[in-house]
Amino acid sequence: MRPVDDQAFRDAMRVLERRHRVTDWAAEMTSFEILVSTILSQSTTVRNERLGMDGLRAAFGDLTPETLATASPRAIERAIWHAGLARRKSRHIRDVARIVSRDLGGDLDRVLRRPAGESREVLLALPGVGPKTADVMLAMAANRPVFPVDTHVARVARRWGLVRRADYEETREALEKRTSPSRRKAWHLAMIAHGRETCTARNPRCGACPVSTECDWYRARNRRRRDKPLR
Repeated sequence: MRPVDDQAFRDAMRVLERRHRVTDWAAEMTSFEILVSTILSQSTTVRNERLGMDGLRAAFGDLTPETLATASPRAIERAIWHAGLARRKSRHIRDVARIVSRDLGGDLDRVLRRPAGESREVLLALPGVGPKTADVMLAMAANRPVFPVDTHVARVARRWGLVRRADYEETREALEKRTSPSRRKAWHLAMIAHGRETCTARNPRCGACPVSTECDWYRARNRRRRDKPLR
């Protein structure tokens, strides 16, 4: 495997950033709403996550820790059923709301203002929060220079030869090593858009990819096709 070199990676990411012109989906949300949204996004599509958020707002109005802390898991489950895994996610959301309102003074922003490592530890201790969700919070809610890795980011990183296995921390470190702190958030969003629209898990649209020449996976697939014996 021949990985994309650092300069080629940066050039490719600039192309993707211009092509997708991504927007900050979290710009108008509170930190707590971003956390709830990210929990809902686990193992589902962005469309279903948004339907889950719409369901919560329709059922409870303003999404605050205090509101959801007193809601029953069953009521939350009914509101978020579009997002899948509703029973598990409803309990995580209710339990997180209780911890934030009871133990963190209802102020998640105060946690996010702590040093990044300390903030991450507090976030990882919350129910339903793993490394990806914690890093999304640091990037999108606290504007910290981290590079969260979702399924699309991980797929593109593997196909570009940046990592050899699907390990979260290895992938994040590889991407952060190649990305200046000021570009990590934007390139995280651009790579997600590329994974959703072009570099899909099944039937990737390599013919429409503006950076296919830098893709080790694409080159390997072309070699296999050339070497395949004719029948």
